[in-house]
Amino acid sequence: MTSVWLAAAALLLVAGTAAAGSLPQVDLRVEERVLIGLVVTVLLGAAVTYLLALIAGLSVATVLGGSLLTAGAFGALSWSRRGAVAATWRDGWAALMAPAALRHRVRVASTAAVSILLFAALFAHTLKTDSLGNINAGFETVWADWSQHLSTASSFAVAHNVPAQNPLFSGQDLRYPYLPDFQSATLMILGASPAVALALPGVVLSVCIVLLIAALAARLGAGWGAGVLTAAICLVGGGLGFTGILADSCLHHGFSAAQCTWSGLAAHPGDIPAIVAGTLHDLPGLIAAQPRAYDGLLTSSAMQPLPNQQWYTPLFAWWLPQRSILYGFSGALVVLILVIGAARSTRRGWESFALAGVVLGLMPLIHIHTLIAMAIVCAVLAVRWRHRGWLVTLAVTAAIAGPRLATLIAGPHGAVVDGNVFPTIEPGWMYLTSAPPRAALSAVSLVGGVGGLLRALLTPQYWTFWIENTGVAVPLCVVVAAAAAGAALPGRAGAAARRVTALFPRDVLHVGLAFVAVFAVANVVVFQSWDWDNTKLLAYWYLGAALLISTLVVRWWRRWWRGVAAAAIASTVLLTGILVLLRFLPWTPAGDAIGGPYTAATVADATLAAQVASVTPANAVFLTEGKPNDPVLTLAGRTAVMGYYGWLWSYGTDFGSRPQDVRTMLEGCPTLSRAACPVFGLLRTYRVDYVEIDNRLGDAGILDSRVGVSWWSSQGFPVVARSDHITVYDVRAG
Repeated sequence: MTSVWLAAAALLLVAGTAAAGSLPQVDLRVEERVLIGLVVTVLLGAAVTYLLALIAGLSVATVLGGSLLTAGAFGALSWSRRGAVAATWRDGWAALMAPAALRHRVRVASTAAVSILLFAALFAHTLKTDSLGNINAGFETVWADWSQHLSTASSFAVAHNVPAQNPLFSGQDLRYPYLPDFQSATLMILGASPAVALALPGVVLSVCIVLLIAALAARLGAGWGAGVLTAAICLVGGGLGFTGILADSCLHHGFSAAQCTWSGLAAHPGDIPAIVAGTLHDLPGLIAAQPRAYDGLLTSSAMQPLPNQQWYTPLFAWWLPQRSILYGFSGALVVLILVIGAARSTRRGWESFALAGVVLGLMPLIHIHTLIAMAIVCAVLAVRWRHRGWLVTLAVTAAIAGPRLATLIAGPHGAVVDGNVFPTIEPGWMYLTSAPPRAALSAVSLVGGVGGLLRALLTPQYWTFWIENTGVAVPLCVVVAAAAAGAALPGRAGAAARRVTALFPRDVLHVGLAFVAVFAVANVVVFQSWDWDNTKLLAYWYLGAALLISTLVVRWWRRWWRGVAAAAIASTVLLTGILVLLRFLPWTPAGDAIGGPYTAATVADATLAAQVASVTPANAVFLTEGKPNDPVLTLAGRTAVMGYYGWLWSYGTDFGSRPQDVRTMLEGCPTLSRAACPVFGLLRTYRVDYVEIDNRLGDAGILDSRVGVSWWSSQGFPVVARSDHITVYDVRAG
């Protein structure tokens, strides 16, 4: 397999180089060209390979063939304009190596080096095999989310699930954006372990995202340093959860709960020196051994430092566990640089707009929230930078994304009985501590939602929620948006507004406010069953907010009194995330560390999965108990009647009677005769081929029911695979 890996790497190198060279002839720096070429190659290469797999099946030949076709297409395009391509590389390299560009080279190289080291270390802890052969996740969120991604990837790589059917809900097309998991499946076909196959694209795209954010900031006039700070905020930005460690340090030193509050300090000012001294004395020890997660992630509401924490450290809430957003976010940054470069260029720029449309057109297969966010952002930017090329982007996007979007729109959107209908209207998102009112999306409810948001803006609860969760981000965005709207006013109001807008380069202002529009939409419409999933949209608003924050901080840093303000602004968004990162350091006590391990699969699970894969048909349907890390799904890649309920619910699955039917089948009929038992009819209804019974679930299963271990063992079905706790029965003849 070493030769196969070398061939694949060589093809990727050729494709990336050819793509970078054949990029539309707009003004791009060398680093921008290389990064865009790499991301475009990754996204388009996966799509081309999938199309080839539809024709010839998924194999080593089709995986390499997809890379070869991608490399060949970009190579042919480069060859057709070889004179211009050679000139582009020559001029770009000369500009990069010019003496005046020394500081820029150092910044790019150091940012790349730090990013590679950081993400290599982080993704090395996502999934790994221990000395006993168990597959462990280093983070609880990765354990929870990557079980689903591994199930989908294994369904492609092991069970050859092409065209894509839902491995977690038999008989249904796979509507979840599957292209990232398909690409990991291609790496598994080439011989990569599941851990490497899922982690390697994450490392590559995470590094690209950091560098693309910095490149975008530099292109907009904010500078590379502001771009690096923007990337840092996007990765670890949060709110005021860090204040919780001050209260904990105060309590740890022996002061009372009343003394360790701001109101207590105000009521007894004479105690302030002693309380401050005691708090600072114990603070280093609590930082080294933190008693709780100060960003609120995976923490009960009673243990959260703030009453309604919903914005967790992005690195551990979505950048690491939610693989699709890495593909979507990197593609979005590519689109931004292409369209901004083309819109501001003296050249026509049609090709840049067309390539942006190709990338956006793939988003329904990659990350649908990216398409929603970029539709909003591009619409706002098109008003500011008028260019006919926007119509090209729209046409290409519609042509590529249209069929998939039609399928998604026509598909199920949850059910009222299951409480997972989407999209819905929820003014103010999750700012209310109680369950917020939600209404199905309609013209009337949309108008009501906008009115509800305006009313929420007048309440202290709304502002308290957002300041506690995201620090200065929302107030700054509102002030900047108001200043931009009022800059044309006469008199003192207009002058004050212009002083605010003058703090930002015009391009930064326009792009930042385009992302603020995403925030407004996400504060009215919830696009998935689980309202927290709107963070997948808010992540894009946060890029715009981080860009505004970083530009202001870097600009103010040069004068001492403004530097104090800049430090205060940065601290409101960075300190909580830095605290969370400190829990990842090697010297953190094991009980307080952030990184697991959390067992994803034992050696026995892997052995069972290998047995299942070797003796059962690839398209067989299994009745399972619905565990997230079920080895029949995650490692053997087989299809379940119904996988983990939580995932399926959040995707808006219309379950019908399936959960009840699954419970009936698992429980068996210990008190009924065979003729009266409904299990056998249900097995035929759902076309079940095999049944997996785990004796550890004999008392209370995942589906809140008993599993009839004894009943199933007494039915005489052939056993096709067995581990220490799991038995798999062949029920095809039943």
